[in-house]
Amino acid sequence: MPNRTAETHPDDAADRGRRAGRRTALLAVLVAAVLAVSGGAAVARVRPLVNGNVGDPSIAQTKAKHYVLVGTGAQVLRMSSRNGRRWHLASPALLTRPAWARPQGDIWASDIVRLRGRWVLYYAAPVRGLSPSSRCIGVATAAGPTGHFQPFGAAPLVCPPGADTPAAADQIVDPGQAAPTLPTTGAIDPSVFQGQGGVWLLYKTDGRPSSIRIVPLALNGLTISSGSRPLLASSGVIENPVLVKRGRFFYLFTSEGDYTTCGYGTVFRRSAHLLSWSGVPTRRILTKAKTRLCGPGGADVLVTGHGRRAEFSLYFHAWTCRRTGKPCRDPFQAWAGREDYRLPVRSLYGVHLRFTKRKFPILGSWLRRGH
Repeated sequence: MPNRTAETHPDDAADRGRRAGRRTALLAVLVAAVLAVSGGAAVARVRPLVNGNVGDPSIAQTKAKHYVLVGTGAQVLRMSSRNGRRWHLASPALLTRPAWARPQGDIWASDIVRLRGRWVLYYAAPVRGLSPSSRCIGVATAAGPTGHFQPFGAAPLVCPPGADTPAAADQIVDPGQAAPTLPTTGAIDPSVFQGQGGVWLLYKTDGRPSSIRIVPLALNGLTISSGSRPLLASSGVIENPVLVKRGRFFYLFTSEGDYTTCGYGTVFRRSAHLLSWSGVPTRRILTKAKTRLCGPGGADVLVTGHGRRAEFSLYFHAWTCRRTGKPCRDPFQAWAGREDYRLPVRSLYGVHLRFTKRKFPILGSWLRRGH
């Protein structure tokens, strides 16, 4: 007898083709949904732009085809690039420490900007009189972004009472108060925003709870023009504030969590008002789940171009181990003794930002080192 189970009727083949087409279409929809949630960046693992310690990077475009980066280091780590992707180590940015700073200990999370034809560096240097890890914010200037920055002024810009320094112009005290509202052991993570007709300095108050504050600066960025005020507070850790404006919205990026773990990440908030952030929802943008990276944080936003042609890129660090450029794996906690054999470092990554129709940022394509 003929083996009819092996026969293929034309209608059966057409039906199977339609089902296969529906499955393909459904798969495409699911992939698109995943990409929409993750910004397309979590699909393939990427290599770091710099496989080495580049903690808390701040990026500035200095010319059409030149970029400079500063980060945590003994005298402020500095790197340069012709395309924002391939980076080369340069001389440390800060020529000498200010007289009010301790001579030992890294200078944390600096920010570099150009104000009124002069390059200005903001940094968090260790101080005496508070906790062993306490730091206060100072400012330095140079004629060019690759020059030697010289500290400006005899006192820090921002420093709480109790530090063994000359009194800072901003002592982190709210109007009508005699002392900081939150337990504060220092001020770190300086970040400058230029807009609304002025220059503003954002920073983190170090301690638990922690907070993000903002203070207006003179237009040259060297002195404080009036008192600071809180923008956000957290019972845990909130740090590394970066503020940008696109269209009618302000976007405030911060890092949250324990930076020595893979659970550290980056979030953002959106507001129509520069100084109004209370009750604004938090949205996650850099997490281990979204990026497959360990502790993606300390982010800075580089804006190139103007108006509708402006492009936004997110530079940040994440932990890599064993000098391989590959993400550290959980369980992980840097500098916990048992991690020494894995040689963890905070490597540099970069990713383009795209904006949805509802004007929320999502991850776009990764920056790759190239040639």
